[in-house]
Amino acid sequence: MTTTNSDLTLDICAEDGSRTRFFQNNEDSIKKTLQQLVSPRLFQPPLLTLASERSISAIPTRTIDMILAHMASPPVLPLPSGWADAVEVDDCTLLNVGELQALASEEGKHVMLAEIHTVGDWMIRLKLETISPETIQEKRQLWNHLLDLPAVPFRLKTGGIGTINTANIVRVTVCPPVDGITETALPADLLDSVRA
Repeated sequence: MTTTNSDLTLDICAEDGSRTRFFQNNEDSIKKTLQQLVSPRLFQPPLLTLASERSISAIPTRTIDMILAHMASPPVLPLPSGWADAVEVDDCTLLNVGELQALASEEGKHVMLAEIHTVGDWMIRLKLETISPETIQEKRQLWNHLLDLPAVPFRLKTGGIGTINTANIVRVTVCPPVDGITETALPADLLDSVRA
């Protein structure tokens, strides 16, 4: 298959663990698709409808865990208030979290790494940069706001954009821990003994 820089590959990752792939190379259709994908209300209609000259597919939005739009020149993400960036990262990034925090702090930003798991057993790691919160309460608000969003937008490390349906998130692990949360959370050693 031959692709060009303007081609779009869309992966719909569902709650049953399946992945459905769509391709688009028509520039007008790609622009319309991307406008819808960056909408914070993407998962609110009951159906996500994808159409081409050959077929129409309708997918119940409640069954979609995540959408990945692979392309060479992705659009600018409309990030939630207080966010500076959200990008997919790999395992090695966890080892360098201290370095990332120091660099972000120099720029007046705060960095946290989030590992997000969905109903369909999809997992993605994101580096979230926010404008540096001044107080513990502001840090908590940014964290709580993440889970209150209807969708979590992010950039793909390979080029493109993605969005997570927050209604289908089953677990989020954040590093480093948000100040003040560890005092009210269950201790990790208690959770380990419950699993045994």
